[in-house]
Amino acid sequence: MMDSLYTAKSGLSVARSAVDVTSNNIANENTEAYKKRTVDVSEISSLEDNIGNGVSFDGVTRTTNEYLYTQLTQQNSLMEYYNQEDLTSSNIETMFSETDSSGLSITISDFFNDLESLRSDPNSSIYQEQLESQSETLVNNLSSLYEELDEIETSTYSLLEDQVSSVNSILEEIVYLNEKIVKNSSSSNNDLLDKRDALEEELSKYVDFKIDTSSSKYNLEIAGVSAIFNNTNLHEVSINETYTAQKDIYSSTSLEDSNINSSDEITLTLNNTTSITITANPDLTSDDYDFKNQIVDEINNNSEFNELSAYLDTSNNLIITSTKEGEESKFDLAITINDVEIQKNDNSIQGKDEVFLSIYNEELSLESGSIKSLTNNLSTSTSIISSYKSSLDDFANALVSEFNKNSSTSVFTGSSISTLSFVQNSIGSLSSDDLESLAQIQWSDEINIDSNSDDTTSFSQFYQNLLVSVSSHVESNNFRLDSQKSIVNSLESTYNELTKVDTDEEMVNLLQYQAAYEANAKIITAVDEMLQTLLNM
Repeated sequence: MMDSLYTAKSGLSVARSAVDVTSNNIANENTEAYKKRTVDVSEISSLEDNIGNGVSFDGVTRTTNEYLYTQLTQQNSLMEYYNQEDLTSSNIETMFSETDSSGLSITISDFFNDLESLRSDPNSSIYQEQLESQSETLVNNLSSLYEELDEIETSTYSLLEDQVSSVNSILEEIVYLNEKIVKNSSSSNNDLLDKRDALEEELSKYVDFKIDTSSSKYNLEIAGVSAIFNNTNLHEVSINETYTAQKDIYSSTSLEDSNINSSDEITLTLNNTTSITITANPDLTSDDYDFKNQIVDEINNNSEFNELSAYLDTSNNLIITSTKEGEESKFDLAITINDVEIQKNDNSIQGKDEVFLSIYNEELSLESGSIKSLTNNLSTSTSIISSYKSSLDDFANALVSEFNKNSSTSVFTGSSISTLSFVQNSIGSLSSDDLESLAQIQWSDEINIDSNSDDTTSFSQFYQNLLVSVSSHVESNNFRLDSQKSIVNSLESTYNELTKVDTDEEMVNLLQYQAAYEANAKIITAVDEMLQTLLNM
């Protein structure tokens, strides 16, 4: 009988605690990141018989699901990657947007229309002025587009710095919470664990990561590299940049002295603008590299080529590099011998930028997160920004080449947007034959514009294809983003159904715990009455 009294007393205590927990759940229904609590109970072991000694209150735990939570953070990270891609590509699409009366397509069309008008009347000063004005407009509009792409690139880098700073702040806060979790008893850590989960979900927006708590220690890896280990040891994330200068390599036998005559003329043309001609002298020494050394000396000692450096490597290949680094090192040097251009080697190196994150100089190979999109668009090999800039450079280079090829007078000079310029007063020097040839360019679809392909097209079609590429990238990314949002929403719905507070469910629990409390109270009352009866006998 006394055992029954103690058993009912334990039931009262547990029911009271359960009511407290349920009340707390209802109060925190709208608290951000709060996960509903459940009461852990177990039967008290029997001491002398098999009846038992009541119920034990073992603590309060959060309702969660590790598998669903991991999937949710991973899929959320991928969604944020597509979301950042969408923001970048949408900005670019807006930049390239066209109307019926404005846009580069209209400028290109107007330019060739004015060229056709002048061809029909070569002596018209009005047509000459119109074409001159339209030529300057074409150059300015191309430069304006390029500058806007540069601005997007600059803002992308600023955003990367902000997001990396946010990542490091989140990691510091997680370490701070871990310190408190280690110090506190396990029963009081639920609110800290909720806060840590919220920080992890925030972190998933920026980078992909994995958490390992199997050894009772909190370890967090970003892209496979340890950022937090043993609960409180922190390695911060940093931004790394590498810049590779353009390097043109020539090993052609056409440059050997044995294939050069003293009367041969070597022409070096830089960026379709600066051109110098030297006379070959292959008999300076007994070796077979006099001609190459002539080119080296001319490049290194001529002020017109002060942004280039030349030398012969250990295999006596002619190496020409830029004194700049990264994408800014881009140059176009044409070497011709008696008007025959010498081709550089396929293993020549293009100038490029590479931006990536690292922890203790160990590069992070991110798989998702908004920072992956940002670093991709700041690295030449993966950047859609760089690809569009390259297309505009190809357009400018082809424009100059085609006009120089079809005219005795240079109308444009340069080999990229940064070097492209309109030659002032050149329009008035164009002959009827020049105008006849130049007017045919707009109809030609056999122009090789793309530097990465042997395909031919027209200037108008090339730019139209570029616009299609911009829109296509936006549309395809939007499709992936919408699909990923559906996946995340489905996971969130399932996870929230498990972890969020449901008022109806909590009210049912409250009634159950109230009934249990009343039942245990009645047992105590009944035992008390029985004891009183025994004492009165």
